[in-house]
This record gives sequence, structure tokens and C-alpha cells, in this order.
Amino acid sequence: MKKIDLNPVIHERTRLQILTMLLQTEKLSFNEIKTTLGISDGNLASHLRILEREGYIKVEKTFVNRRPRTYYSLTEKGKKEFLEYLSQLEAFLKEISNIKGSQKEE
Repeated sequence: MKKIDLNPVIHERTRLQILTMLLQTEKLSFNEIKTTLGISDGNLASHLRILEREGYIKVEKTFVNRRPRTYYSLTEKGKKEFLEYLSQLEAFLKEISNIKGSQKEE
């Protein structure tokens, strides 16, 4: 069996969830992400900073009814890297499935 080399930035559970959410929509606010994931402001901010530093997401700060609002969206790099991650994971899971299938036949 070959070694799987998944992107460690993406593979972390919370960041994986954030990227999955952003892949499904154009952009999400900080509060939308926080509410969906049920995590603290500090924890979410930390994960978002990592994704931004890696160039996977972009940040847009605006005002809505005089209140600051921060939105996040995937960059082209982020989308490309995330889809590559998913492709590698899918190939690994197929390989595991084939191994399990051949063991049942024995």
C-alpha cells in the first residue's frame, strides 16, 4: 500500500469543514461559519487566519447597517488545493475499499 500524503493544513477537521462550506457557496460571514460549526470566536479566527495565510481564502470586510461584517470566500488556489485534497482522499478510500473487497474473497 502506498503512503497517502494529505495536505496537513486542509486535513485538520475544522479547516476541512470551513473549506467544504466555502466550496458550496460564494461567500460566508464569520457569524454564519461560527454558528454552523458551533465553535468560539477565537478558535474560528485562528483557523481562518491559517487558511488566509496559506492563500486558500480571501477576506472581505464591509459594513451592514453601520455594523462591521466580515465575509470569507475561496481563492482560486484554495479551490484548486481543496479539490486536489479531495481527489487524493477519494483515491485512497477506493484503494482501501479494493483491499477490503479482496480480503473478503479470500
